[in-house]
Amino acid sequence: MVNTTRLLRNARIRQNELELQIEELRLANSELESSRNKYALLYDFAPVGYFTFDRRGGIRTVNLTGANLLGIERPLLINSYFENFVAEKDRQPFAEFLSTVFASHDKMTCRLKLSRNDNRPIFVRIEAMAGESGDECYAALVDITQRKLADVALRESEYNLSKAQSMSHVGSWRSDLLTGELRVSDELLRIMRLNREEATQETFASLIHPEDMESVMAHLRLGAELGNSYEIEHRLLLRDGTTKWVYTIVEPSVNIARQVVRLYGTTQDISDRKRSEVRLRNKKNELQTIFDSVNDGVIVFDHNGLIQNFNHICPQFFPEKILSGRSCRDIFHPELAESPDSCPVELALRGERVETTLVSPQHGNKIRYIDVTANPIHDALGEKTRALVFFRDVTLKRLQELQLIQTDKMSSIGVLATGVAHEINNPLTSVAGYAEALLRRFSDEPALRENRLLDVFPKYLEVIVRESYQCKRIIGSLLNFGRKSNGIVGRAEINGILLEILELLQHQSNYGNIEVVTKLQENIPLIPCDPSELRQICMNLLINACHSIKEKGLVEITTKHSIDEQAVYIQVRDTGCGIAQDVIDRIWDPFFTTKEPGKGTGLGLALTYNIVKRLGGEISVKSNVGAGSQFTVRLPVCHGQESQ
Repeated sequence: MVNTTRLLRNARIRQNELELQIEELRLANSELESSRNKYALLYDFAPVGYFTFDRRGGIRTVNLTGANLLGIERPLLINSYFENFVAEKDRQPFAEFLSTVFASHDKMTCRLKLSRNDNRPIFVRIEAMAGESGDECYAALVDITQRKLADVALRESEYNLSKAQSMSHVGSWRSDLLTGELRVSDELLRIMRLNREEATQETFASLIHPEDMESVMAHLRLGAELGNSYEIEHRLLLRDGTTKWVYTIVEPSVNIARQVVRLYGTTQDISDRKRSEVRLRNKKNELQTIFDSVNDGVIVFDHNGLIQNFNHICPQFFPEKILSGRSCRDIFHPELAESPDSCPVELALRGERVETTLVSPQHGNKIRYIDVTANPIHDALGEKTRALVFFRDVTLKRLQELQLIQTDKMSSIGVLATGVAHEINNPLTSVAGYAEALLRRFSDEPALRENRLLDVFPKYLEVIVRESYQCKRIIGSLLNFGRKSNGIVGRAEINGILLEILELLQHQSNYGNIEVVTKLQENIPLIPCDPSELRQICMNLLINACHSIKEKGLVEITTKHSIDEQAVYIQVRDTGCGIAQDVIDRIWDPFFTTKEPGKGTGLGLALTYNIVKRLGGEISVKSNVGAGSQFTVRLPVCHGQESQ
């Protein structure tokens, strides 16, 4: 019984103790809840913005201060990305900062400018540290906008000191506008060659070069009266007569009333720099003169492939609008969106030397050939290589090469034709000889003449002899025309050459439809030239005249001698199809032809023009479509023959 009573008493004691503990716990929980609410209020209304970011910068939690900094309600910020509220120029630094925070697990700090909808600039300092889980980081944002503005003012007040400490041979000074006090550094006194007792505003003003006095004083008034900062370069005329160039930077200091109270300045001796600039300008002018004296087009491209400079020849190759700050793509690949790796400029920027040819279409279906040479210009630091590109117009050279090839082909054909003509000439001699022998037998033997079966034979033999000798004359003219020139200037008789060529042209396919009229003046003086070249001129003009007549027409050939001009005129007129006025100026261009494909090379008139010019003559043309053409050649005659 006693034990039972003791157990009950102990149980009641234990119950009381438990009730007391429960009450204590209830009170502690109440206090804890109250503290939690207080801390929640402190968290929300703290002067610091608190954020929780995930690895991609997504906002998981944010307090009210943080939401106010961003100018967005807190519910709208959850799960949005913080970089959307960062100024454009600071987004990449923020991304790098966030990556560093998660990588280091140490507290990191950075400063950013925020971008708000109301465009009000907000500058913040962020201190962040990654959480233990590694999936999120905790960041505190402090508004440092006012401090930022204060720093600007502080930097202005410390500007003179920082300059004086960081720059060598720079003198510093301070002028108090209210008291007139002037404080200067020892370096400034050395620059002006003064002692400290002479350091007054009047002395400093007297050392300003007379020609620069007005400009210096104008800037000084703007700084003292309006509070404008300024920089100026001017000269000093020292007491010993020497001249120095100085570079002065002035920062005004204003009081709370925005009144300028002090001027802070630094003055640097830049005489050596000015002398170097003069030498540099002289060198630049020298190089520019050389640059502009080059007869090729020259373009300098910067490291981005943009045109940096070009000489006066380049507008002859490309329009001005292409040369003004455009890229190499506009020059070499205007049809592409970007320059390919094979672009000469791109290869030169990679350090390669390139030689290529640019084929450029011109107006009137003309083609221009331009040799391009691109060379790298290596930067002294090896970082930004530029390209120097030369452009040379080789159109005439290329056409001359093509003309030479075509002339070589024609020469081969001429050699072949001459050989064939020579081989034909031998059988014709035999045919004519045997035909003449048979005619002599008919003359010597009366029995043959009296044979009625052979009555027509003499007539046939006479035709054979006549036509054989006609063929021999044609072949002789062909051999004479195809005879290789020895390059020696002789004397040629124009009328004889024209008749010789007309005999050759009698066998043209349409010659039977053409009426040829010759008006050749007699006793024309000889022309000093290579006879083969004169044959070439006449042959080209007469062949073109015959080819221009499609059905029936007239070719009129006229020669005359002008005693006053000491020249011979050759005129070839036809009633053919004529030449259109829009292409008449191009008939002298190599490979230009109005004939059907396969019927002309476009070299005849080009060669004729070159030969006439080489002989010191002139050639002109008059033509109307449907009415025919008239070519006139003027050639000088041999001296001493004008009176013959």
